Amino acid sequence: MDTAAVAMRISQHHLSRPAFLKLKQGLGFQSDEACVKWVAFFAGSHDLGKISPGFQFQIPEIGRALTGEAYYQAWCRQARHADTVAHGLITAARLPEYLTTRLLVEESLAIRLSLLVGGHHGFFPTAKELEDISTSQVGKQAWQTFRRDLLDELAAYVGLTTELERPTQCDAAAGMLLAGLTTVSDWIASSEACFPYTPDADAPSYGNTLDAKAAEALEALGWQTVPSLEPLGFAALFPEIAEPRPLQVAVERAARAVTPPAMLLVEAAMGEGKTEAAFAAADHFQHHAGAAGFYVGLPTQATSNQMWGRTGHFLKRRYPGVVNLTLSHSQAMLRGDYLETVCRLDQVYDSDARVVASEWHTARKRSLLSPFGVGTLDQGLMGVVRSRHQFVRLFGLAGRTVILDEVHAYDLYTGTLIERMLEWLAVLGSPVIALSATLPTTLRERLAGAYARGLGAPAPNLPQVRYPRVTMVDAGGCRADGFDASAHVTRTLALVWRNEGDWLAGVVEAVNAGANVAVLCSTVGRAQAVYTALGRSLDAAQRDLFHARYLMGDREAIEGRCIGRFGKTGERPSGFVLVATQVIEQSLDLDFDLMVSDLAPIDLLLQRSGRIHRHDRPGDRRGGFTSPTLWVIRPALNPEGRLDFGPAGIVYDTHLLLRTWWQLRCKTELALPGDMDALIEAVYDPRREPFDGLSEAEIDLWLTTQVQSGAENDTRLHKAHGACVPRPASNAEPEEYTRFRLEDEEATLQALTRLGAESLTAIILREVAGGWATVRGTAVVQPSQTPNRAQLQALMQHAVRINQRALVQALKKEPRPEGWTTGVLRPCVPLVLGADGTREIAGWQVRLDDELGLVYERK
Repeated sequence: MDTAAVAMRISQHHLSRPAFLKLKQGLGFQSDEACVKWVAFFAGSHDLGKISPGFQFQIPEIGRALTGEAYYQAWCRQARHADTVAHGLITAARLPEYLTTRLLVEESLAIRLSLLVGGHHGFFPTAKELEDISTSQVGKQAWQTFRRDLLDELAAYVGLTTELERPTQCDAAAGMLLAGLTTVSDWIASSEACFPYTPDADAPSYGNTLDAKAAEALEALGWQTVPSLEPLGFAALFPEIAEPRPLQVAVERAARAVTPPAMLLVEAAMGEGKTEAAFAAADHFQHHAGAAGFYVGLPTQATSNQMWGRTGHFLKRRYPGVVNLTLSHSQAMLRGDYLETVCRLDQVYDSDARVVASEWHTARKRSLLSPFGVGTLDQGLMGVVRSRHQFVRLFGLAGRTVILDEVHAYDLYTGTLIERMLEWLAVLGSPVIALSATLPTTLRERLAGAYARGLGAPAPNLPQVRYPRVTMVDAGGCRADGFDASAHVTRTLALVWRNEGDWLAGVVEAVNAGANVAVLCSTVGRAQAVYTALGRSLDAAQRDLFHARYLMGDREAIEGRCIGRFGKTGERPSGFVLVATQVIEQSLDLDFDLMVSDLAPIDLLLQRSGRIHRHDRPGDRRGGFTSPTLWVIRPALNPEGRLDFGPAGIVYDTHLLLRTWWQLRCKTELALPGDMDALIEAVYDPRREPFDGLSEAEIDLWLTTQVQSGAENDTRLHKAHGACVPRPASNAEPEEYTRFRLEDEEATLQALTRLGAESLTAIILREVAGGWATVRGTAVVQPSQTPNRAQLQALMQHAVRINQRALVQALKKEPRPEGWTTGVLRPCVPLVLGADGTREIAGWQVRLDDELGLVYERK
């Protein structure tokens, strides 16, 4: 009854109207009242399987009291250890009988609904598991009576009567919503503080108290209803922007032109103000269509952290009182600035507008249930991969606007998962705003087609509209609107090809002339080598290094230095070089006079170029680089006369690199953003085969890499389709959604949402008397003890991601500390260095360098 009361309260007051309508229509109801009462009954029946001998007899005294000594002893004699079966399975097995005989639900529908309810611990029961349940596990006639009587009381509490309409169907959207609502309501109702045990109350009198208890529980745990405010236009939302840019005007116009649920696909150059436009569109969907807040999904933790601050600023200004905003990624709870916002919302008393994070919502599986959230895209993608509690994540996103930033940044594998997520978001009534610098037509078609499929609309015919543009998809079809680029992003980019042997000297010369230079390297090892080489000519005050193989604490410090030096309001140094990997490629608002880059696919090169002369600085461009300039390092030729892309060929598709080189090799300048669309199409359109200008060796390389690329893409697609949950229209059996039986943990998330080299998180430690200590501290950590909050934060500040295959395999075999049982630490491994700061593992020497970060070299 507790769970039913919570489910009733959520569906009436906290589920967005679009999501509630999907639930109601998907179950075949005409009235809101019938839907609320029935879903409350289903949620309340989730633990029916606990009324079984295998569960109750776990404590002998209870077994004897329930059935008497004789029955208990007889059951013990015939029962096996395996008879203690998961109670969710018994719920799925025995609930259909009650639904069909007492509530007159059609049999196949009753079975489906029972499977959804029975999966409340994360995995839907399989047909094989149900077949294997024995009579001794579910109990004979007396147990059936127990179950029937308690379900009668539950039905009476929620108000199921013979006059009330019954469910007639359960489509995929309703199934995910019902499963998510059941599980979340169970979590809340399990709080002893909110629902204390009341052994002496009878069901009718106890039920009279439950609506108030449920309301108090949801308020205490930070379940907010986003207030419905007067709709505001862009100018009112962002008064600091004197004149909205053409992009922002076009997106606002598009949001008003569509009928939600709808998708806006925004393509515009870097620095055009896409984030503000997305916030304005999400605000429109909130206050015109009843969307329940929004979630912003980004490629990395670093970009999520930065966006979290911007989002908080927007929400604080937009809404009165307290607003619940969560940061969703594996390291969020280790950020000091985020931890300062975590609290119980019912304990925030001051009247000033504040943006805080409800403590209840910060748990890993619950962060997407907050009305507003920012985090990595992976958190949302876990809703469409076959993993534990995937339906809770879909439930959290249902009816909310989802903003996807940097959608060009993903490979075919993750892109395929994004397509499946778009399909599900459309089915669940969630508007989507997807942002990108530019996209190939094929990808734009796939994204628009996925959302259209979710709406039940035919595949859209993309209008041929000039770039930059916004593409709109709703049930009425697909439209597009082109607009003018802003003057500050309209530029001529000087493109200079530099040879591997001479560009370093050019960088030194530019830095000594006062220029601020960024050097983007394809791999961490190359970045470390370049930084070391520059150290022969430049002192430490003229250079810095930034990559993903630093300890987390060091990485955060470096990121802060970068923003301070090269951000919009930072005090720019005079003559400095930042050597970095792809960590500065996306979302970080940095500005350089000159950029040097390893060759990369064309879309990423264009994305990187957005960090050159990003901000207007009249008279403050140094080193003679008065116009934006990109140096691209020319691929070398191997002894056979073939192009050698070096480390870039390890990271990126070689055929894409070859196609990019072919399009750019003779160019000395690019007109941006005007040339972007044509360049993207030329590289990504497989029909363009420029054999006329290639040598025989180059044609051979072209054909070879083309075949390899096609085979690799086929593999990516096959793996992605295997990882995805079924399409909504398939109406697949519930067991198909969670059949991998994978835990919802960081390691699973990493493996399922990104296809690449296996990696793990290592905590860098050193041996000291009595245990371990962090390399940057003195506190001793005992491997057998669970760290407290301060120790946990210290440990995670020494975390680093390792993806070198031999090291990963060797470290996976090492025993995990007994005390590392918390969700954050559980997937981590200790990497304990010797007294000299090094360690040999699997033929590699690992050392932590103060300047270079973690270094590993072959012995």
